[in-house]
Amino acid sequence: MSQADASLPGMARNSILVVVGVLVLIIVGAVSILALGGGDDDSGDNGSNTPAASDGTPTLTADDFGPAPKLGDWIEAVFPVHASAIPQSRTRTPDPGNPNGVCIEASFHDLQKNTLWFRMAVDGVEVTAAKGSVWIVPTQVDPEGGRFCWAPEEGLEVGIHEAAVSVQNPDNANEPTRQIVGWKFEVIPD
Repeated sequence: MSQADASLPGMARNSILVVVGVLVLIIVGAVSILALGGGDDDSGDNGSNTPAASDGTPTLTADDFGPAPKLGDWIEAVFPVHASAIPQSRTRTPDPGNPNGVCIEASFHDLQKNTLWFRMAVDGVEVTAAKGSVWIVPTQVDPEGGRFCWAPEEGLEVGIHEAAVSVQNPDNANEPTRQIVGWKFEVIPD
């Protein structure tokens, strides 16, 4: 076997890693667009990090957040709820065993390697494996579902935020994404 033939498997692995990386970027971008709701205003501002009123009340109505996400299949619930306003303290997790922050309730039906199928982005940045991310599952043996949360140590900034989750095969980047859910919410002062 020639030296070029011996290096082919390594080159193939690198190609697969590049393809997976590109797919992740595409999914995060697509999910961000879904969460933004298309940006129909003419102000040039997408509403991200718009501050709440000085008394802590939400500055937008539910209609300003766009359509609610379609839940079901694998992503059963999201928190904060779409178009809701939550105090900044609810975006921190002082106890990882009882997480706050941006969360989903997930079903693992028909998913082997259950938690690896889910990827989350907040404000256009993937946070699936970031500091402050945690899965809570009731059992390590064939769990039916679980809760995934991400919370930065300092909490999210006051303002409008977008989040999105995709369900995709961790072992086959060419398989179509099974579900994408995007939503927006407002963080208000405590």
